[in-house]
Amino acid sequence: MKKTILYGVAVCSVLVLGITIGRGLTPEAGAGGVGEAGAGQTFLTVSVIAAQQRAIPDRIDVVGVLVPRENVLAMPELSGRRILSVNADVGDYVQRGQLLATLDGEDLHIDIRGLTSEYERTRDEHSRASTLQSSQLVSREFLKQKQASLDQARAQLDDARLRAGRTRVLAPASGLIYQRSAAIGGLTAEDMPLFSIVEQGKIEMQASVPEAMAYRLVQGMSVEVRLGGRPAPLEGRVRLIAPQVGGASRATEVRIALPEGTNASVGTFVEARIAIGEVAGWVVPAMALQQDTLGPYLWQVDAKDQVRRVPVTVLMQTPEDVVVREALGGLRIVGKAGALLQDQDTVSVAASGKAS
Repeated sequence: MKKTILYGVAVCSVLVLGITIGRGLTPEAGAGGVGEAGAGQTFLTVSVIAAQQRAIPDRIDVVGVLVPRENVLAMPELSGRRILSVNADVGDYVQRGQLLATLDGEDLHIDIRGLTSEYERTRDEHSRASTLQSSQLVSREFLKQKQASLDQARAQLDDARLRAGRTRVLAPASGLIYQRSAAIGGLTAEDMPLFSIVEQGKIEMQASVPEAMAYRLVQGMSVEVRLGGRPAPLEGRVRLIAPQVGGASRATEVRIALPEGTNASVGTFVEARIAIGEVAGWVVPAMALQQDTLGPYLWQVDAKDQVRRVPVTVLMQTPEDVVVREALGGLRIVGKAGALLQDQDTVSVAASGKAS
């Protein structure tokens, strides 16, 4: 019985001591206590910045590939013909009318010889009929028949010569050959080009711009073009904006002209930055911007070091900066806002001014 009483006394003593210590750790126990937790209590240390009123460049970044400005195809005009010789190769700069390949046309030359004989026969008959008709020994109708036979023989001979001439595949335009499918011994097909040519050697960038941004583009805009493996960018210009939006991609094709004499390969991957203009407003770091269901906002630190929500209208955003419409002059803006802050929280402002 005595042991039980002594054990109960010991437990009560421990409880009393715990309560006393607990109270000593509450805000009321400290000197100058605030009272209820959270009111005026410092939760976080933040850095603040002053917004700047200025203009920043408005740019659109796009990617694409190099393509010929004009893609010229050397197509065979005769199908099913065997290629006898190839007279040009990839990398050659050819002139308009230059021989690129020769096709087998032996059967056509045989036809020409037969049609030449037929043409000469009808020509002689027409000549005799003309002489006889002038002496009124044959009718005028007979002469017309001989004239028709002569015209038909001439047309057949001209057609055979034209087909024989098509066995010589000529360059349709002057330019640089960048692709070749012609091979000696191969057969031609009407839908298969033997050579692909960059007309005049002029290449340009082809890029797809989302429809939400394409309306801001204008022909002649300056473009900074970066080619893979080249340290220095090239100065290009927007040459063409297609008046069509792709059904699947929802993007508009844009062609960017490169400087004359640009030496690069068709198909090269390219990055470009199109200069749209400048947007003026109040500029803060991108890390300062927050957004929720109510829209974008900033955190302002007032004179009591409490944070206040400042709703803003974003005019433009880049990876580094945000331009807003509202005037922010004289306000202390939290430079690196985070999800831990809440409206009316009391914070400690870092003296260094750097984000913590």
